[in-house]
Formats: sequence, structure tokens, C-alpha cells
Amino acid sequence: MGGDLYSRRVQNIVDAINFREPEKVPVGLEILMWPFAYKGKTYQEVMHDPQLAADTYTEFLDDVSLDYLALMPGVSHPVKVYQKLGNNEYVIAKDGVGIEHLQALVKFMSPEDYELLINDFPAFRQYMFYRKYPVFKKSKEEAYAALKEAAKEFKTYFLANALINKKIHEEKQIVSLHGPESLHYFSAFNSIFDYYRGMTNALADLRRRPDVVREACKVIRDHTLSQIKAKPEDYQGKSFPLSMTVYHSECFLSPQQFDEFFFKDFKEFYGPFMEAGVKFFLKGEGSFLKTIDRYRQLPKGAMVMMLDEDDPFEVHKAIGDWATLCTGIRSDLLKYGTKQQCIDYAKKCFDTFAPGGGFMFLQNKPFLYAQDVNPENVVAVYEFANEYGKK
Repeated sequence: MGGDLYSRRVQNIVDAINFREPEKVPVGLEILMWPFAYKGKTYQEVMHDPQLAADTYTEFLDDVSLDYLALMPGVSHPVKVYQKLGNNEYVIAKDGVGIEHLQALVKFMSPEDYELLINDFPAFRQYMFYRKYPVFKKSKEEAYAALKEAAKEFKTYFLANALINKKIHEEKQIVSLHGPESLHYFSAFNSIFDYYRGMTNALADLRRRPDVVREACKVIRDHTLSQIKAKPEDYQGKSFPLSMTVYHSECFLSPQQFDEFFFKDFKEFYGPFMEAGVKFFLKGEGSFLKTIDRYRQLPKGAMVMMLDEDDPFEVHKAIGDWATLCTGIRSDLLKYGTKQQCIDYAKKCFDTFAPGGGFMFLQNKPFLYAQDVNPENVVAVYEFANEYGKK
């Protein structure tokens, strides 16, 4: 990737996250499956043809100019690959566009399985793999045949995403916030919450058997720590691309639980990297204003935060002088508001957050389904943002 436009966009991002006013406030989106529906089509209609899928997905970029994309664009999950391997927990939604994760169909671990997790984590992971992909418990011949079929489906999925990313990053010169060298932090409790026990069971376990959960988290934590090969000195002065962390369970935790199950390890693992200059993009979910002051324990500018349900003006008062805020338009306003209401809200965000840097324009919730937003509002507010954000 290269070119003057791409370089200017990168420089504007670097300026913004270092509390310098950029020539233009970076304007971005977090998108998943919604682009397939931009002109009335569905993913289901085009998923068989990688080129058609890519052309359909990127069509909206003819009308919406972006400087960056938060997280990875494209087809979020290879639904048919999972299905070929005997896993039906991911399905295409009724609108033919979104992809849904049906937790009710997930074969989560039982409370008794904590013992295996704690005593023999590699054996536990293998056990969970066979639960997730039951085809591998069949004969070698049957498993191999299923794997070949899954590989064919994966090729289609992979090519579609490769073409989507080529169009976005090479042709449209849109910047990705993350790169191959980016660090990633996913809390140990999130692994239990997302993958092993599920949302409801994990939160119940935290109340009913907190010591067992702590012990399990320690095992997962130690495994994670053993996988970190990078050293802070390797990242000296490298503030971009951004590293990455995400809230899943965190918005359901009390402040004390947040400290224990998220922030303590995050600070311990990656604080030295942030001292060296690394910046982390936080994909916030839910409301987290009650714990946002914790980030003042980290170096100024170390966090670039995507907000969700919190009032960005309250967040700005709390930490806008210390962390870059990615905000600017609410998804519910893009769906139900008028064009003028959307523009007025965006203008207020620019006027409040842009002076002095530390602001990148972004919506608060990802676009997942066909009806998530009114496309006309998206076009109008992004046209405004791209013009109003210039010096």
C-alpha cells in the first residue's frame, strides 16, 4: 500500500492519536455485513461468487468516503465451513445479510469441566475442539472427507475477503488501524465468557464459584503470557499501527471485578509496551464510564477508545485529555433520525472533541444487518464529516 492519499490519511491518524490537530479529522466506520445490503442485495445472493461478493460489499464506497476502517471488514464468519465440520452455531440471519451466533446451539463446557481446564489445559482445549467440531470424532475417512469439503468452502470465503480488502485498502486507499505486528489483549475471563461457558453461565459462575473461576482464569492467563514473544524495545516509538483490545464481559462486571479480571492483567502485560509508545485501540461495548478513570494509570495517549452506549460528551469530560475518542455519530440516529438531526449531532461532536486533537470520527455500533441504518443518512453525515473535519 502506498500513495500520497494513503500517506496523508496515516499522518492524520498519527496526528490525531498524538493530540495534534490533523489537517483533516480521520473519518471511519466499523462495518461487518451491512454493506451487502447497501443497494438492496444480500450476502446469501452473492456468497457463492467471491468477485461478485467483493463488488457488492464495496459498492457503498462509491458514495461514502472513508479514511480508515475500525477492525477488519468483510464476511465475519465462514458459515458454510463450520457447517461442513458439523457445527451449526453460526447462521445467516433472516434478512440474508447478517451472520448470527446462536449461543443456544453451542456445546459449552459443564461446571465439572473446570477441573480439566485447571489441571490440564492442553487436554481441555482438545476436548472442547471435539465438542465444537464433532465430525472429527468420526472415522478418519469421514473426517477427511468433511475437511476437504470445508476447505472448498473456506477458499470461497477467503477469496471474497481478500478481494474486499484489496478494493478497500489498495484501490480506495483506506487505512487499516491494525497490522500484522499489532499486539492483542483478550482477558482470560472473556475466554470463559465467549468460548467455554457462554455469557449466562460465566456470569453465574462468577457469583456461585468465584474461586474456581479465578483459578481457571489464572491457567488461561499463564498460557496467554507464555505466548507473548514480543518485547517492549521492539516497539520503541511505534505508535501506529494500533494494537487491539475489546470489551465483551467487561461491561457486565462491577468495578472491582473489572480491575481483577481485565485491567490488572492488561496493565501488567502491556503497560511496558505502552511506555515504549504502543497505543491500543479499545473496541468498547456497553457502558464503561464507571471504570474509565483506570486508564489514567497508563501513559497519556496510550488508548484510542471506540465508545458504545456512554454519552461521548461525559466521556470527554472524564478522559478526553488523556485518551483519543472515536465517536461522532450514533447508529440509532442514523436509523431513525433526519439528515439534519444527524448532521447537527456530528457537528456538535466535531466542535467539542476536535480542537487539540485526540478525536477520530466513528459511529458507536457496528453495522451488522440490512436495516441497521438509513443509507441516505450515512451518505449525508459522512459527506458532512469529511468536509467539516478539514482545517
